[in-house]
Amino acid sequence: MTCFCYGRGVAKRPETPLAAIVPDVANGLRAGVATLIPFYLANAWGWRELSWTALGGWMGTLADPGGSRATRVKVLVTFTIAASLLLAASEETARAPVFATLMLAIVAFACSLLRVYGSVTSSLGTTLTIVVAIGTVRWSATPLRDALYFSAGAAWAMTLSTIVWPVWTHLPMRRTIGNVFAELSVYAGALQDGAREEWPPGDPRWTVLAREHRRSIRAYIEEARHMAVAIRSRRNGESRFGSNLRVLLGLAESQFPLLITLSDDLEALGPGERKAVVDALGKVRDQSAQVHRVIVTTVVASGARRRYRSVPPPPRVSLSSPIEALAARLVHAGELAVSLVEAIDMPIEPTEETAPTKRRTLREALRQDLVPLRDALSPASTFFRHALRVAGAATFAAFIGRRLSPEHAHWVTITTVAVLQPYPGATWTRAAERVVGTVFGSLVAVVITMTVRDPLLLTLSMFPLSVAAMATRPRSYRLFTFFLTPVFVVISARHPGDWWVAAARVGDALAGGAVALLAALVVFPSWEFRRLSDALSAMFESVDRYTQLVLRELGAAQSPEILTEIAARRRSAGISLIEAETSLERLLAEPIRTESDAADAMQLVTYTRRLAGAVTALETHATASAPGSLARDVPVDAVASYVSTVLSRARSFIRKETLEGPQPTPPELSESLPPQSLGLFERVLAHATLVNGLVVREREETTSSEPPASPVPLRPSS
Repeated sequence: MTCFCYGRGVAKRPETPLAAIVPDVANGLRAGVATLIPFYLANAWGWRELSWTALGGWMGTLADPGGSRATRVKVLVTFTIAASLLLAASEETARAPVFATLMLAIVAFACSLLRVYGSVTSSLGTTLTIVVAIGTVRWSATPLRDALYFSAGAAWAMTLSTIVWPVWTHLPMRRTIGNVFAELSVYAGALQDGAREEWPPGDPRWTVLAREHRRSIRAYIEEARHMAVAIRSRRNGESRFGSNLRVLLGLAESQFPLLITLSDDLEALGPGERKAVVDALGKVRDQSAQVHRVIVTTVVASGARRRYRSVPPPPRVSLSSPIEALAARLVHAGELAVSLVEAIDMPIEPTEETAPTKRRTLREALRQDLVPLRDALSPASTFFRHALRVAGAATFAAFIGRRLSPEHAHWVTITTVAVLQPYPGATWTRAAERVVGTVFGSLVAVVITMTVRDPLLLTLSMFPLSVAAMATRPRSYRLFTFFLTPVFVVISARHPGDWWVAAARVGDALAGGAVALLAALVVFPSWEFRRLSDALSAMFESVDRYTQLVLRELGAAQSPEILTEIAARRRSAGISLIEAETSLERLLAEPIRTESDAADAMQLVTYTRRLAGAVTALETHATASAPGSLARDVPVDAVASYVSTVLSRARSFIRKETLEGPQPTPPELSESLPPQSLGLFERVLAHATLVNGLVVREREETTSSEPPASPVPLRPSS
């Protein structure tokens, strides 16, 4: 369970029910059955060919992408056919090391390009490369027979996954949406802590809240959106469960900007003025936690079939301040989500989102699918350069493996392929995790090989390790490697008590990790400082476009088309903020970086995130108010021009270009404006002024990562 601490208050992520962990354990059990039964038979019967069946079962389990049954079948059939053919071809070429190395390089390059199609194909490409690395180690007189046994193991894994023991077809979508509501619950609880403890305006803890939670919520929403589109595009029509999940995701997206607005309003309020919304935040926290608990469990409704509860509209009462009205809207949205999730398997009225979509023709599908691959083949493409990097590293690792460990030369190559990432910082982290997990896992393997001799007991001792490896794979690469290493060290042992195989595994892991690091640093090194300026520029541009549209439409009645466009630009701004923060994190993980540039980038991301939040608060209140009421007597054009100029200068600053024109000054706001309008616009100007202040001041040797006191006094929006 993850905890987020702010001062004395602690906001805890809702506990995941045990039922939500069952699918990971089930995957581990399937992996154990698919791998260790053939392994036991190979030892007990002396039928060594079954070792290929055990390997095929394990690799087939790794290639399983999860999700719907149709997706699993498609991926696993592709893997079984491709891996079997590649294994037979690689064993045939192994008689000539030059041709074997050439084949490994070609396959590594081609499979690495599959990364352009996403994580599923990227994992599939890595798995196929590992199969070829194993096949090119030594020549076999029976390559077709080995490939047949391997395909039997992969087919056995596919049968377990799709027929004998299918696990929860909507699991990925449900988990991701559950994560959204879990983070909404944590965010609401943290805001409640801040309101109770009377955090003052400008307290760094408000910035921590915004940085941690808004980013994770937006990331989970985007993951769920992509998953929903992928699931929706694979079928004609939609199941009632799938369509209800999409509606639930829409409710989460509608709550997100409301929480952002409430966060900014709470910070602006003075001590003693926040008690009115503390109870509402508690309700939102509990509602989101309840949705999370239900959506990540297998059994949705217990006992009698539940029906949708009729949720009344938000109460039309005279509230003392707009922030109370905002809290009431949040509670109402939470009630709708709880009502839906309690009857998630019940049908709903069809909408434009859930209506059947037109299938693409084969030619159209092929043309669209080949576009990313065509773009990736450009020499300037990051994917193309990484594919060359992987091919070169795999070739060099195969050469090193043949010199260091002739019997297990593929272990060096496998480690290199598994560790090497597109970015040096990520490669360094993965290499460290791989080495640590291998060292400690090898110690466990030594204990097993020295104490267990009976084939049945040996199999039984490895079974929980294989289950644990698959169960921890989604959460920790270090633990995955730790549990996986003893299994394959024991399988590869030449005789009982052969501890030398464990030592060879450690040495090969060190060599493979070193080759991966060398390739990341030498072959087309993809340093993040060269991309950070582009990510920050895109962030400034998207936030500027969002701000200009919101300010332009404040004085008019907003049509559904405009509201849709505002939501799209708000989403674009959120995504660009995530990408900028991710780029900054990759920069901080690299050994070569300029500390002053990293500090400036960190502050700019913080200030721009707060600016986007202030604009979201303005837009949310404008949507709930009478058309033009917030913009009355406010120099909206001057505010829009100031924000646009500041963000344009920030783009020039981050690209180290000359700042043109005089330094902008924020427009004056009349003290006679209604308090709500004055507070909202002052917050927008305050955060824009923070960005401008960083741009114009001389860079210091060390800077704070948290924003200083706002140069424009913040007022509550009420």
